[in-house]
Amino acid sequence: MDIEDIESLIEEATVDCYDEEECRIGFLTVLQENIPTPFKATLDGNTITVNKIDGDDRAIKVFIQNGKVVYPVDILDLIVEQNVSGYQWIAAYRKWETGK
Repeated sequence: MDIEDIESLIEEATVDCYDEEECRIGFLTVLQENIPTPFKATLDGNTITVNKIDGDDRAIKVFIQNGKVVYPVDILDLIVEQNVSGYQWIAAYRKWETGK
């Protein structure tokens, strides 16, 4: 994806938002709507399955399961391959949140 595409997605997710908290909720909404779960990602070099995307105005988390235990993980800690449907929304959120 080029920077213009990412900027367009950022604009779409944050339209009509007045502050960072509302922007984060905007991103949460588009992530939930555009990325089907479950999906595979990489966390600390390990392949994991993301079962849910959730969050609030402070952070967006994904929920992964190891056995019977479910763990919340910051979505920005994941490496998501381009073959995951909607991955570009994570790239846009990363750019908005971190500037990278």
